[in-house]
Amino acid sequence: MSILQNLTSGLRALFRKKQVEREMDEELRGYLDAAVQEKMRAGMSQEEALRAARLEMGSLDGVKEEIRSAGWESTLESLWQDVRYGLRQLKRNPGFTVVAVLTLALGIGANSAIFNVVQAVLLRAWPLKAPERCVSIVAETRDGLDKFSYADYRDLVDQSKSLEGIFAFSRHSPILQTGTEPQSILAEYVSPNYFTVLGIPPALGRSFSLAGAEEQPAVVISDRLWHRVFHGDMSLVGKPIVLHGRSYTVIGVAPPRVRGFEPDMWTEVWLLAATEMGEGLKDRENVDFELIGRMRSGVTAGEVRTELDMLGRRLAEAYPATDRGRNIKVITERDRLREAMVPTLLLMSSVGLILIICCANIAGLVLARAETRRREIAVRLALGAGRWRLVRQLLTESALLALGGAGLGLLLASWLFRLQPLLMPPSDLPQELDLRMDSSLILFTLAVALVAVGFIGLVPALQASKAAVVPALKGEARVNRRARFSLTFRNLLVAGEIGLSVVLVAASGLLVRSLLYTEGITPGFGVWRNLLFFQRVDPSSPFFQQAKERILALPGVKRVNVATHLMLTDPESGMTQRVTVPGVEWPPDQPNVPIRFNAVDPGYFQTVGTKILEGREFTSADGPEAAKVVVISRAMAGRFWRGGDPLGRHIIADGKDCVIVGVAEDAKIRRIHESPLPYMYFPIAQVRSWGATLIVEAAGEALTLAPTIRREIRKMDPNVPIDVSTLHDVMSNVMWVDRTAAGFATVLGSLAVVLAAIGLYGVIAYLANRRRKEFGVRMALGASRRDLLRLVIWDGLKLSVAGTMVGLPIALGVARLMATLLYGVSPGDPGVFAISAGVAIFVAVLAAYIPARRATKVDPGVALRYE
Repeated sequence: MSILQNLTSGLRALFRKKQVEREMDEELRGYLDAAVQEKMRAGMSQEEALRAARLEMGSLDGVKEEIRSAGWESTLESLWQDVRYGLRQLKRNPGFTVVAVLTLALGIGANSAIFNVVQAVLLRAWPLKAPERCVSIVAETRDGLDKFSYADYRDLVDQSKSLEGIFAFSRHSPILQTGTEPQSILAEYVSPNYFTVLGIPPALGRSFSLAGAEEQPAVVISDRLWHRVFHGDMSLVGKPIVLHGRSYTVIGVAPPRVRGFEPDMWTEVWLLAATEMGEGLKDRENVDFELIGRMRSGVTAGEVRTELDMLGRRLAEAYPATDRGRNIKVITERDRLREAMVPTLLLMSSVGLILIICCANIAGLVLARAETRRREIAVRLALGAGRWRLVRQLLTESALLALGGAGLGLLLASWLFRLQPLLMPPSDLPQELDLRMDSSLILFTLAVALVAVGFIGLVPALQASKAAVVPALKGEARVNRRARFSLTFRNLLVAGEIGLSVVLVAASGLLVRSLLYTEGITPGFGVWRNLLFFQRVDPSSPFFQQAKERILALPGVKRVNVATHLMLTDPESGMTQRVTVPGVEWPPDQPNVPIRFNAVDPGYFQTVGTKILEGREFTSADGPEAAKVVVISRAMAGRFWRGGDPLGRHIIADGKDCVIVGVAEDAKIRRIHESPLPYMYFPIAQVRSWGATLIVEAAGEALTLAPTIRREIRKMDPNVPIDVSTLHDVMSNVMWVDRTAAGFATVLGSLAVVLAAIGLYGVIAYLANRRRKEFGVRMALGASRRDLLRLVIWDGLKLSVAGTMVGLPIALGVARLMATLLYGVSPGDPGVFAISAGVAIFVAVLAAYIPARRATKVDPGVALRYE
């Protein structure tokens, strides 16, 4: 507020200065004309008269310059005087200054850090040129949003008129082989026009040929990989690198901020999809590609939606087996931001409550400090200082506190950014949000600081500037209406703090209850098992069988198995087969149904701990030439053979007749919270696969076996690409979101309770100090120390109950907004709300107990003489 007032004063001075300048210029021009005419009448030529008149006006120009600068000098001097005086006042009270700045730094720093996270995950625009003209194209099915096949992408490119370009990309994680240790990186298999539609050419080299016909396998690498692995080698373009055992020529390096479309991972390389997948791109069942298009100039999002909806119906008619039941949905940048508003508001509101509590505490301190400055303010008023001049001065002091808090808050936020690797979930791929100290973060922090200035300084400044001059100069105590208002306002601040702490404690309680429910979910496999996972092994090579035999011979190894899919590791898994069940009637528009599947070795179910409920699991007899067999999940059996026995029945999976030989318990396939899904297991010898995971069960601690097994595999082939993880890593990754949300809310709730307790302690201590004389009288008349203790604690209890009664309805409303984040617990759970209210009241009573106990130690004789 002080800053705004000073800026307003400056603008007014500038306006006055310009007006004076215009008037002076008109007068000087008139004087110049008159002087020239006078000198010409004296016999001078026009040129001589003009030169002489200009010389005479030199001194007047100096006067003009002085007048020009006077307004600004006065305004700047006044501002600088306020700043210097404010700094002196804060220096005289170092305890108050340190506490206020540190408290504001905590609130502002937390808001800045969370804003940067929200910006990186939800709000930052797509990494392409003019993102407002770009749209994301997704397929909408009964099961939610889905991707496209590359063949569908080609059809949309050929038929769309409203989009000037569409590119396709699919995420994969190949192994980069450099030095002695291969490393997993995130890659995108892209269409040739990827960088063209992005509108961002490579910073070094070139992008892919639009024809997609490279003379040799080509790759564009990220700026991050270029510096991290290749140390910014300018001669790298044209040289080969090795990805998954194959040589690629580096043709370009992407600009620094191009990181792909995954907010928590950096895309390190871009490869042509045609080079990587070949004839597989023609398979319409391989729905693995995401699409982004750029609208033509003058075309609206509505026109794009209409056209793509029509093209989606054409695809469904032309290819009913794969595209029927799939509608095309268009998501613009505005749509994406609109969908991000709810989680953004929830996150920012949670830390915003902490800032409000911090500001309420500081406002209470400023009000108390204003009491001690009554005489100083009265003297200034008596000497002729205007009220608004005092308000501006007091607001300047609040602005200095807020700026100090903002500076320390930015330092705190930058320190929190460094903790990011410790907070990210375990993964074989490096995960990192794009957190950076940019102009938007600094502007946001300054805006928060400006809000804090108004919160902590406006009311105290207005109240302090109303000081009664004569009583203050005489040193009389304030017992007037303004004193009562000041005390009431502080009480309201503390009650509000308690109410907000109830909101945060209730939210954290609901998330903790949800986490406990989630951790109690049975995933359909043995989470207690000592399992190691070695991914990237090719199950079709002789190396694989040899590795199984050698690892099984190692001491401490119980079982070795293989599966093409590892449970709960790929939420977007596209591994499905089209299934028809003989004897089951299908809707005319749906001749078959896609069902996810896994290909596993004999003994898989015993290794991972998934129970076979009926029939048998696979054996070594289920080889490539044997009859095709399948094990189905209980959910699939219930869907197609409700009340009947599925064993011995047949299904048609991708055109192959398979006999059901077993029914397995339902297992969580993609997400821990998913409902039981139909699922199929095939013998790995009977299906085509592109990679697998080696599953090792250890007799003891699994992690201790990892180095031994890794060395054994390196002996067989030092270049074989593998990633190692444990079952504990898998479950930690699955639970990461729930644990992070519960932990984040618990930290905020605890912090809110502590801050509210500090605020309550300050108010009760202030009240107890004001009532010392009253306490002395009561004790002199026979009141016991217990009576005084009860009296003071009752003051704190009234504030805490009032705050709790206000906070509970707000907490219920917030809980309803959080409903989509909760599992196994109702948003209105009475137990959580009762505990939240109990915690707030208990902590409030505890905070009031310390000043209450101090009040009971007052000497009645001293208190009766106290003024």
